[in-house]
Amino acid sequence: MKNLFFLFLFTIGCAFQASAQPPLYDDLLIYYADGDYEKLVSKAEKYIGNDKTKKDALPYLYASKGYFEMSKDDIFIDDYPKAYNQAIGMAGKALKKDKDGSMYAEHMNYYTEIKSSVVEEIQNMVDQEDYSRLRGTVMKLQRLDPKDVGSYFLLAACQYQIKDKGSAKLTVKEAQARLDAIESVEDWREVDFDMMRIGVMEYARYFVKMRQKEKADEIMNKVKQWYEDDETFMEEYDEIVNG
Repeated sequence: MKNLFFLFLFTIGCAFQASAQPPLYDDLLIYYADGDYEKLVSKAEKYIGNDKTKKDALPYLYASKGYFEMSKDDIFIDDYPKAYNQAIGMAGKALKKDKDGSMYAEHMNYYTEIKSSVVEEIQNMVDQEDYSRLRGTVMKLQRLDPKDVGSYFLLAACQYQIKDKGSAKLTVKEAQARLDAIESVEDWREVDFDMMRIGVMEYARYFVKMRQKEKADEIMNKVKQWYEDDETFMEEYDEIVNG
């Protein structure tokens, strides 16, 4: 009888432990691998709406992946017209839920891919001098990578361009603090360097335009050490600093 009692306690304990474990979300992985993105998003959002799983990062991540893949295919454009923005939003929410950074580390390639797509969008807007839309797009990028440095210089440049000088001054302080805090760039990805180059160059151009060349020279010289072999940056450097 005593043995049966302990067996009962052991069984209950195992069941409780199993129920306490977070789900592995294998179903989401399978939907993603199969390319069934509508089912993936639908199931992921059910997890997000469930009190037991809404604090887990993975449902948001897989929702982001599903939306991102749908944003690439015109067959989804009518039913999911905001898929691209939803992908970015969900990726940002996944980061907030990722308390120990393990999700981000495991899915770094995805975050690099989606960040690269936003940086490409940003570069096009810079080329078109579309500063109103650019400001919002820079903020989208910061949801994907809150630690990005170059985006703060670009955001400041946008704010200056649209005459929001109060916000620009605050953003500049944040940008400078982040730049000064950099101890090493050994773990930076190519897209991180791209974003820094775009942001710093656009920031410097603004001060050239405002006839404050010393400020443009200062920021270009601060980051030059990382771009000695970057033809695009060095051409801009010669034009601004040595021109």
